[in-house]
Amino acid sequence: MEFIRRHSLVLGLTTLIAVIVLLLSSSDLVFSSGVSFIDTDLQKASGKEVYVETKVDFGSPEHMANFPKEIGDWIGQDYDTSKWEELLGTEVMLMRGYTRSGYYGNPIYLLIMQAKTESSFHPPERCYRVAGYDIQEESREVVTLNKGPQSESKFPHPVPMKKLVVAKETNGVIRERRVVLFCYVKGNQFKTDTITMIRLESLAPITGSYEKTLNREKEFFAEAFPYMFDSGQRQDWHPIAMALIERGIPGYLAVLSIVSIPILILLLPRTKWGEHKQHGPHEG
Repeated sequence: MEFIRRHSLVLGLTTLIAVIVLLLSSSDLVFSSGVSFIDTDLQKASGKEVYVETKVDFGSPEHMANFPKEIGDWIGQDYDTSKWEELLGTEVMLMRGYTRSGYYGNPIYLLIMQAKTESSFHPPERCYRVAGYDIQEESREVVTLNKGPQSESKFPHPVPMKKLVVAKETNGVIRERRVVLFCYVKGNQFKTDTITMIRLESLAPITGSYEKTLNREKEFFAEAFPYMFDSGQRQDWHPIAMALIERGIPGYLAVLSIVSIPILILLLPRTKWGEHKQHGPHEG
């Protein structure tokens, strides 16, 4: 307490600034459970993350089961995931192969899985190696959202994703090659500790360019994105202080309590208790 009294001015002003910044911050950061961010790294922020608002509950088996099987001219077919849910300890998993109507090429496999622990998410780089694949390429990609039946939602930023090109050999000869795009959706840290992984995968030509496969995956994701997300940025400014006040008397009391902390620190040396401590006991 003596430390607080001696440095009350610095501590009080610092706390006051922090309180003002907090109360003037966007209320979405705390009160909105739908606001999340998409990123390519599981355990840290890459610096390229984008904020979104989820349209579906990735933690709901009903929402996942009802996720559209028809997206534009893409038609989906479900695969059984019960074995993987038990093995990985995930709460919800969707695995579906989408094929474009009238197109007889390889399907694009969409995987959506959610869990409350990062240990359930073995990085795809590790999973493919364990499954016998060699990683030929590893890089970052972005998907520009300029297509799709719900393009009026107009998401302003490209979505960051990580790309893997993996191949499996038999007796030194490549028998299979796949292009993989994936990202993580991390929820509002004030509301949830769940993490969702979205992964796209498709077979590619064994040799030569894989650009057509990559572009098809990007096109599909651009069309599927509006069914999952919308922009996480509000058009109007709605600070935390206003959100609290709108809750009535409890909100007013909460704002008053928060603001009173730095004020009390600043006034501490001027109180009788502070003056008493400063001058010490009277010696007769």
